[in-house]
Amino acid sequence: MSSEGKILVVEDESNISEVVKLYLEHSNYEAIQLFRGGNVLKTIINERPSLVLLDIMLPDISGYELCEQIRKMDAPYHHTPIIFLTAKGESLDKLRGFNLGVDDYLVKPFDPNELIARIKAVLRRTMQPPAEMSGPLSSPRKWLEMGNIMIDLEQYRVTVGGNRIELTPKEIELLFFLMSNPGRVFTREDLLGYVWNFDFTGGTRTVDAHVKNLRKKLGQHETWNIQTLWGIGYSFEVVQHV
Repeated sequence: MSSEGKILVVEDESNISEVVKLYLEHSNYEAIQLFRGGNVLKTIINERPSLVLLDIMLPDISGYELCEQIRKMDAPYHHTPIIFLTAKGESLDKLRGFNLGVDDYLVKPFDPNELIARIKAVLRRTMQPPAEMSGPLSSPRKWLEMGNIMIDLEQYRVTVGGNRIELTPKEIELLFFLMSNPGRVFTREDLLGYVWNFDFTGGTRTVDAHVKNLRKKLGQHETWNIQTLWGIGYSFEVVQHV
């Protein structure tokens, strides 16, 4: 029987790590265990895991910092999906993680069966770009160009006026989704469903944070903008010049 893929488990509590390993192997995944953060980047390069399960409170480095380092790696490693496993369950902690580019967040103590379900859900989402998601807003395109902005989802590359803009994978997916439907207004709940494909307490605030980051990184432009409709949501507006 072939493996469903490698899962890197970065967890310093050996009892939790062993339980996770047991459930992963039962679900036909290969588990790679690390108990500290020091070798995570090297292991990602050498082992090419399908996903990383990352504890926030490691003995040698914060999981937040490690997540940020992963997202700054060269392609294709920086797109490796990450799920936080942590006892820090406050909404602000979750928001910080999602702003760094984490794909999901599971609070300890957790049901191992829920963990496996979340792993499968994240892998389904990240193995295909949002343009290929099922639903009425699906699109087969893997690149978009409007005015001076271009998105290539195959390379997860965004350029404005020919200059590359460094965005997190989720920021790119959000921008691509909005650009795929110019002029259409989406509520925050809509965007959570189509782009994040899940919901959590205080979840709509992560949409606001991602839009804020996009505006900061992309800057202001004459031909397009991400429009806020107060009390409703967001849209990608193309400005028509007469």
